[in-house]
Amino acid sequence: MVEFLYKLEYMQHFPLKEKLHTDVLEGKYGPIEAQVLRHDKRVRMVHLIDKKGVSRTFALTFFPEKFASKEIELINLTIRNGQPIGKAFREYGYIVRKNVYEVYVIELPDWLKKAFKTKSNYAKARISEFYAKKKGGKPTIYGTVVEIYSPDFRAPMVNKHDIAQFSASTKSFKKFGVGMFEIWRMIGQENNYQGLGKKYDEARNDTIKLVFEFKKRIQRYLKSQK
Repeated sequence: MVEFLYKLEYMQHFPLKEKLHTDVLEGKYGPIEAQVLRHDKRVRMVHLIDKKGVSRTFALTFFPEKFASKEIELINLTIRNGQPIGKAFREYGYIVRKNVYEVYVIELPDWLKKAFKTKSNYAKARISEFYAKKKGGKPTIYGTVVEIYSPDFRAPMVNKHDIAQFSASTKSFKKFGVGMFEIWRMIGQENNYQGLGKKYDEARNDTIKLVFEFKKRIQRYLKSQK
């Protein structure tokens, strides 16, 4: 029984596949809406707010230079108009998964503390690639998503569940001969990278440089808000 509850908590903590982040939020807070602050060709900035108007997650999405298909462009328009990312893709028949390559603790600016309605100076943040795939189709990446969680939703600490989800970026994996289909499959197996051997370690080390650059970008965008 204890082992079952441990596995249940592990799966609910940060869903990697199929189950959406908004599903988890709604399970705790009820209906969740997206409050879009910015959505252009470069970045999306959004609060996921509950019925009381409290932000439970602040998310940044960094987009690729070009989307993989016209359908993804159409889905992006739906998202731009206020639909949460995961729900929009699911409505178009996609399965979604997240390739997580960093979870860390971030210092909160005053404006985000106010939106979270918290006195905490810190929050947990996660950087992941948003993968989507239709049955029989190719996996695609909509963007790199940074989720900053309200301290009420997730405690500002990195735990063993977070560390177990660490992966490498797709760009880094490709450098060492690991393609998107294989990454998609491994995410679906709860990040089972045992078969990659040294390739995983090399890709993970290569990703560290990317993480450093993303953290600097995230700080710039946080400082740009009031």
